[in-house]
Amino acid sequence: MAFYNRYVGMDDVHQNSIKEWEKAYLYLLKKLTFFWKGKRLILKNPSNTARIKLLLGIFPNAKFIHIYRNPYNVFFSMLKFMIKVLPRYCVQNPIKKEEMEEMIFDVYSRLYKKYFEEKALIPEKNLVEVRYENFIQQPLNELERIYGGLGLEGFEDNKKAFEDYIVTQSRIKTSKYNPDKEIKEKIYNNWKFAFDKLGYGA
Repeated sequence: MAFYNRYVGMDDVHQNSIKEWEKAYLYLLKKLTFFWKGKRLILKNPSNTARIKLLLGIFPNAKFIHIYRNPYNVFFSMLKFMIKVLPRYCVQNPIKKEEMEEMIFDVYSRLYKKYFEEKALIPEKNLVEVRYENFIQQPLNELERIYGGLGLEGFEDNKKAFEDYIVTQSRIKTSKYNPDKEIKEKIYNNWKFAFDKLGYGA
């Protein structure tokens, strides 16, 4: 995992590998654009949080929606995901929980340090930042803010469809976590820079 974490933000990666990634990614997006008959693509890829400069090199007018969440909840959500998913894809035994935690600390730090360094490269009106907790509480309002902030058309035309969809999701509840003091301190000490930048308290 430490090997692959390097490729999240393409740090210390040979230029040939970056060029190969750009070529493959562009090819994939061309195929998707063709399949969807030219409609704008919305890509949900957490790794792209750390690839702003690379993405702007390919798509100078790309628009970004950054949805951020309390780092404590991010940690436990990622850990829950890894415990559930990793065993399904491992030929050998999956790594221990302690190693998973260290990999989570590493990849999140890489993502957000790069994001904070590069987000200023995004042209004005091409970035909207959304606090996850606000989106969960007021999804329609936040969606309208995203459309307006990015200068996208179609919100009013599709408002009824958005409202209907939100109703279908009303039963979904986010997980609740009750971490002990020791792990909370470890998370905060590793990610203090993100807590500060994103406006979350300890």
